Amino acid sequence: MSEKKEFCSSSLKEAIALAAGEFKTSEDNVKYEIITGKTKYFGYKQREIYIRAWTCDGTNEQQLHSFIARMFKGMELSMDFEVHDRKNYVLVNFWGSDFKILLYHNGNLLNAIQYLLNRLYSDEVGKKIYCECENFRKNRERELSALAHRYAREVKRDGRSIDLKELNPFERRIIHMTINKYSDLESKSDGDSFLKIITIRKK
Repeated sequence: MSEKKEFCSSSLKEAIALAAGEFKTSEDNVKYEIITGKTKYFGYKQREIYIRAWTCDGTNEQQLHSFIARMFKGMELSMDFEVHDRKNYVLVNFWGSDFKILLYHNGNLLNAIQYLLNRLYSDEVGKKIYCECENFRKNRERELSALAHRYAREVKRDGRSIDLKELNPFERRIIHMTINKYSDLESKSDGDSFLKIITIRKK
């Protein structure tokens, strides 16, 4: 990954083009984030868009692949994986004879690996990294969404708030997104640790 630099223009496309010219690379290799604190809009024809940009030419994903392979070798886990570059994220899909270890206790190790990979490589590849194993996240999302709907109906019926057990960030996101569909309910996270309690209550 190249050094991050800031660019300003009247449009996002022009800002990305400026970055590509500065880094002497194609626009496809430019990763960026919009600096909302500096970006100002004065109307369609008068605006200033600031971005923080860097380059990614594919070598970073090779480094990610190599790191995961070394990690499983060091952990002595029999696991295979594939890295898929999606439009808005990078998907790392795991499978193998030791998959149950990754999914033990609501996928604690899978979540820890995802957290580690994002801390080490999300800036490098320019995208968030999501880890999946044996459709665990898809099934867990369906399970938690159904649970949130059931608790939402109970809160609406009885008027009493409900506290859910401690959940990790992935699980909390599903609960919050589900409860947001109810205009008269809200969900709040409580705690300072990685695992937090969610309260569902009437507004």
